[in-house]
Amino acid sequence: MIPRVFDVHVHFVEDERLYSDRVEQLLRYAEEFNVRKIALIGNLGANHLVEKAFREYPDVFVGLARVDLDADEPEVVDEYNKRGFAGLKVILTRKDYDDPSYFPFYERAEENNMVVLFHTGVIGGPVDYLLNESSAFPGREDASSKMLRGKSSARMRSLFLDTIANTFPKLKIIGAHLGWPEYLVSCAVARWRRNVYFDISGGEVVRRHIIEGKYIKREISVKKVLFGTDSSVEKMPREIICWYDALRGMGLTHEEIDSIMYGNAANVFGLEE
Repeated sequence: MIPRVFDVHVHFVEDERLYSDRVEQLLRYAEEFNVRKIALIGNLGANHLVEKAFREYPDVFVGLARVDLDADEPEVVDEYNKRGFAGLKVILTRKDYDDPSYFPFYERAEENNMVVLFHTGVIGGPVDYLLNESSAFPGREDASSKMLRGKSSARMRSLFLDTIANTFPKLKIIGAHLGWPEYLVSCAVARWRRNVYFDISGGEVVRRHIIEGKYIKREISVKKVLFGTDSSVEKMPREIICWYDALRGMGLTHEEIDSIMYGNAANVFGLEE
């Protein structure tokens, strides 16, 4: 039996021409795999497509607006709140997440009761050099270099969420990928900071590490873990099935699995279960 699901980590399209097909794919995914809610993540310059989706299908989609903490003004948070976005997505900052210059963004998100989803951990690229040992990928490497120039995964460590949580105790904070690969740091932050949660998106690698490390319930509370896919639409059903099997294999109860797959996210986003 497929449990009810709240997928908190789904990247949306940035091209209007892809909008209808992607919405159709996601609605089919939701219907076939008991996905009650999907948090759509916007792209810089294309948050309006996420807005269009959650306005057309409010029973399925909630929106996370992608913000650029280095280029946007803090007032943009108030604007997104007025437009109906449930929260923000933060990634690829030029300074550490807990740099005081970013605090006005967090302050406004806290005041507006918005969720902030932070990428935490090493950011992936177009080439996996463990699986593809050859370095002859000039096209993909050039595209990645342009996107990541001047940026660093060192700015996006889960430990920085500790500062933010202490400074803004009512801000609802989600760290992605359990901070891959700094899992124990992430678990420690979630253990001691009431308003910090982590999603377990990231595919087979993150899942394998979490299973082998036995982190859930031993190092991080079941109530602090959220389900997310962060994958292509085609792989989303597999993520649900693999995580459900993995959680059962860990010996978690039906109620605990329901919390991870749906209930915790519903609570964070302020929705009725």
